[in-house]
Amino acid sequence: MKRFAAIFGLLGACLAVSAPRLAAQTTVPESDFRVKLLGPLSTKTSQKGDKITAQVLSPQEFKGDTMEGKVTEVKTSGKFKGQAVLNFTFETLQHGGQSIAVQSSVKSVTNSKGQQDVDEEGRVIKKTNNLGKAAIGTGVGALLGGIIGGAKGAAIGAGVGAAASVVMIQMTVKGNAVDFAPGTEFLLSVKEARKSGN
Repeated sequence: MKRFAAIFGLLGACLAVSAPRLAAQTTVPESDFRVKLLGPLSTKTSQKGDKITAQVLSPQEFKGDTMEGKVTEVKTSGKFKGQAVLNFTFETLQHGGQSIAVQSSVKSVTNSKGQQDVDEEGRVIKKTNNLGKAAIGTGVGALLGGIIGGAKGAAIGAGVGAAASVVMIQMTVKGNAVDFAPGTEFLLSVKEARKSGN
């Protein structure tokens, strides 16, 4: 009995600490975001897993915030029938000290020279948005699983409800490379990510 009382006491304390944070969480309504790339993004230099960072230009509520993602796949023309392919995501919005999981699909691209829907070398871009899965929010599941069932419970808890939809952005050109320089702007359709089953 003492053990169960201790467990529920600890759970209560965790919820009490978390409650004010949840109340202060910012929600991201579905809307268009214009973001500016802060580093180069290219099939020549980027590798799978590389981090991507962009600064939010609009909407005003999130102006100056940071959008983060990663490169998910790079294919050069020699491996893909005369086409170069660059896949990446924008999946986290850094706002007011919070990391907010988002889904972002691309609507248009303006390169650093002000040219729309072409890469840095003027190659016409074919844009595709593909829905996939990513892991988010595993910390709470791991915490509760660990309290209830030790290390094994933590492993189980971490996997429960952790899958969330994420949009994989694909850029394809007819040529040997896809190049975006710092200053390239992406118009994204952004909404807050939801866990599967929600």
